[in-house]
Amino acid sequence: MENEDLLIGEPLDDEANSNSMENEDLQIDLPRDKVRADGLSKALKPANILHRKEAKATIAYAVSLTACGPFFNDGAAVLKHSIHLASYPLGGSKYAYKMYLFAHPSAKDCIEPFVKMGYNVLIKDTPINASEIKTDFFRRHVVKTGCCGDKEFLKLYAYTLTDYPIVVHLDLDSLIIQPLDDLFDAMLLKDGETGPKLSVMHGKPIPAKIEGYFTRDYNMMKLGHKYPGLQGGFIVVRPNLGHFEEYKRVILEGDFQQYRGWAGKYGGYFGAQQIQGLCSYFYDGLHPGTAVELDRCIYNSMNDSPYKEKKNGENKGKNFCIDGKSTCDDCRETDFSLIKSAHFTLCAKPW
Repeated sequence: MENEDLLIGEPLDDEANSNSMENEDLQIDLPRDKVRADGLSKALKPANILHRKEAKATIAYAVSLTACGPFFNDGAAVLKHSIHLASYPLGGSKYAYKMYLFAHPSAKDCIEPFVKMGYNVLIKDTPINASEIKTDFFRRHVVKTGCCGDKEFLKLYAYTLTDYPIVVHLDLDSLIIQPLDDLFDAMLLKDGETGPKLSVMHGKPIPAKIEGYFTRDYNMMKLGHKYPGLQGGFIVVRPNLGHFEEYKRVILEGDFQQYRGWAGKYGGYFGAQQIQGLCSYFYDGLHPGTAVELDRCIYNSMNDSPYKEKKNGENKGKNFCIDGKSTCDDCRETDFSLIKSAHFTLCAKPW
C-alpha cells in the first residue's frame, strides 16, 4: 500500500554537519586501512588534522523499523554514534552522513527516540500491497515468514533516497568500526579513474560501474547451495527509482516457487521470500555483474564459524567450508584492525 510520505521533523542535533571541535573545516586524515579502535584519539592529535572545506559527498545511512521492540533504541544510538565516529570530519573519512529511519505505521508510537537521536524518520507502508500478489502460495506466505513478513520490504526504500549518491542500509544490531571510504570511492569513480583495491569474495571481477555491495549469509544455506542468499543486514546501493519499481513488479508477479525460491532457484533458506532471497535474485539473476559480494570477514562480520558438517550422503560427518571454498576463512581469527563493520546476529547483542 502506498501512502504519502510523512517526514517526522529534522534531527535535533545533526552530528554530520556539526561537531565539538572549534574549527568546522577540520579534516582528520589517517590511512583508512590502518585505523584501529583507538584511531579516534590518535586522529585528534595535531599531526593528523588537515584543513578541508567540505566533505566529498554525503552518504545516507538507513535502518528500518517494522515494529516496536525493547532494545531498538540502544541499538540505534550505538549504530548512529559508530557512524558518526567513522564519518567526516572524524576517523579520516572524506564522507559526511545523514541518518534515516523507514518506520512502518505500526511502529509510529516508538519513533520519538529516533527523532531525538537525529534520525530523519519517514513513515512508510510496505512498498506493495501483498493482497495484489498474483501467485497464491507467495501471496499467502510472504506476510508470515522471515523476520517480519512483507514489512521487511521497507528496506527497498533505500533505492528511493535519490538526493544521495549512495545509501547504506543496516540492521539496528550493526556497528561501523572503520570508514567505508574504499567502498564509496570505488562506487563514485569517474571515467578513467582507478579504484581502490576491495576485499571481495571468490576473486570475482569488480564491475566498471558498481550498483551495490552485499555479503552473503552462508550460515543459512545448505552446503553446496548454488544460489546463496544475501545477508539482509548490510546492503549498500546506488539509489535508483527504476530499480525500486522493478523490485515492486517482481514481488507482485510472485514468481517464488515453494521449496525452490525466486525463479525456481533463489530460495531454500530463512528470509528467502523477503530481502535475502529477493536481492540475491535481483543482483545474481536479473542484473548479474552489477554488484559486488564483499569479504564477509571484513564487512558485516558476524564472527561465525566457517565450517558446517555434512549430514548425509558421501562424506557424511565431515566438515566443509560454508562458503564453498576449498580452504576456510575463519572470521573469528581476522585481525580486528582490518574489520570495517560488524553485525551482532549469531553473537548476543552487547546491550
